[in-house]
Amino acid sequence: MSHPDYRMNLRPLGTPRGVSTVAGPHDIGASPGDKKSKNKSTRGKKKSIFETYMFKEDVSEGLKRGTLIQGVLRINPKKFHEAFIPSPDGDRDIFIDGVVARNRALNGDLVVVKLLPEEQWKVVKPENNDKETEAAYESDIPEELCGHHLLQQSLKSYNDSPDVIIEAQFDGSDSEDGHGITQNVLVDGVKKLSVCVSEKGREDGDAPVTRDETTCISQDTRALPEKSLQRSAKVVYILEKKHSRAATGFLKLLADKNSELFKKYALFSPSDHRVPRIYVPLKDCPQDFVARPKDYANTLFICRIVDWKEDCSFALGQLAKSLGQAGEIEPETEGILTEYGVDFSDFSSEVLECLPQGLPWTIPPEEFNKRRDLRKDCIFTIDPSTARDLDDALSCKPLADGNFEVGVHIADVSYFVPEGSDLDKVAAERATSVYLVQKVVPMLPRLLCEELCSLNPMSDKLTFSVIWTLTPEGKILDEWFGRTIICSCTKLSYEHAQSMIESPTEKIPAKELPPISPEHSSEEVHQANADKDGAAHLQASHSPSAEDPEAQPSTEERPPETRPSRAVYWKQTVEEQATQLQI
Repeated sequence: MSHPDYRMNLRPLGTPRGVSTVAGPHDIGASPGDKKSKNKSTRGKKKSIFETYMFKEDVSEGLKRGTLIQGVLRINPKKFHEAFIPSPDGDRDIFIDGVVARNRALNGDLVVVKLLPEEQWKVVKPENNDKETEAAYESDIPEELCGHHLLQQSLKSYNDSPDVIIEAQFDGSDSEDGHGITQNVLVDGVKKLSVCVSEKGREDGDAPVTRDETTCISQDTRALPEKSLQRSAKVVYILEKKHSRAATGFLKLLADKNSELFKKYALFSPSDHRVPRIYVPLKDCPQDFVARPKDYANTLFICRIVDWKEDCSFALGQLAKSLGQAGEIEPETEGILTEYGVDFSDFSSEVLECLPQGLPWTIPPEEFNKRRDLRKDCIFTIDPSTARDLDDALSCKPLADGNFEVGVHIADVSYFVPEGSDLDKVAAERATSVYLVQKVVPMLPRLLCEELCSLNPMSDKLTFSVIWTLTPEGKILDEWFGRTIICSCTKLSYEHAQSMIESPTEKIPAKELPPISPEHSSEEVHQANADKDGAAHLQASHSPSAEDPEAQPSTEERPPETRPSRAVYWKQTVEEQATQLQI
């Protein structure tokens, strides 16, 4: 046995993972316009697929008492019936088995869960790959669990389509994409299992499983080693919907052309199978979609979930936008950004008005009284040659006593972003710049990143600096943090810095160097880079897209990595600390 888990499934065929066995499969897959139950006692009523969320007051009380647990939901992208939240005690993650147990929560949501009874916990293999240990463990696994595993293994190769698998969990009424065939295979396999359930319980999906019927399975589970059990739970409340509720995917017509649903809705299939399928009103679809659905077979759309009711297997949504042809980089990129809630829209006029309007901007005289003036020091930037947003600079000079003064200077963005301003709010919402293969989505307007705060050479700039006094061995003797004004003398590339390290006595021809401020010489810049013997390995953290907006993805091999100076390594290791102190 090589499968990582062995679980006994007592639910009737067609019942979703985590759903009570009281509910029969004929009501699973409820959707707008559900069929009425054939049972007269329930005629006109829809049976819930998902549990009703607990009241907020009960959730708060449960969290205080420790009967409920909260955590961020993580759904396995490859086995999306598996989900987890971190255990509060730092132990093995808590397991959430199936779509229904997730109770309409999506990946990244902050959820509250309730632990299931121990007999329903997941049975897992030991992490030790030793064959003797595995054999000994498997000898303790009840025969019923082994049989269930073999059934799952035999079905695995039958149909690997994620859509088929996920809908087979909770949609017994729709045979679209072969679901009906899959369920027939399941029926045949389940009949072969030796399970302690009465014949009536097997055949009648509405018959509840009593305590007596589950006794032998519960005992077998409890007999397993404690480390073989993983606590399992179900979602009872969503504290915060972190997922954007947006997805990219494809549109198709419903299979049953005679149903009422066909006249009102299309089916949206997300590319990310952790997101449910979505019913989309036909009025949101292209006008000729119903007449010519094949024309849109390869068109990517963005859809947003607006509701997901307890009695609906699929969510309800609104079609937001047609992106273009699948496989093309721009539609795919826009889809990814939208799914992850990245704001890539242009900055509003209200935001841009927060920045200085008159260019070129000069530092106000009062700032010189508040800051340490370092404009005469030999300070330079080291970045990719195409970089436009030069946000940090370095300095390194020998002292008379044989020690060195090393500085890292970070652009003082906070000066231009008043707290509570429109610019501050949008920056807080974006939180970071997003670097993609062929483009960058900036956190702040380009005027700020590439002009006002970029430490361009031979231009006075506001900075926040960290300055150390170091011994030749790198021991810190003194340190200083504070607001400063600098004037970078040149813009070096990683290749320039590496050349100076590898050949400290060899002068680089002036024509190969960028312009250098008249106040400083190329020898001074060279010495500042070469003063430190050796170099620290450092991969360039800038994406080519950040430097060249017109760059496109390429299959060409990247050039060998360079090894910038140790000062660059120090710069990056303290950059976060310096920025935090600045804030």
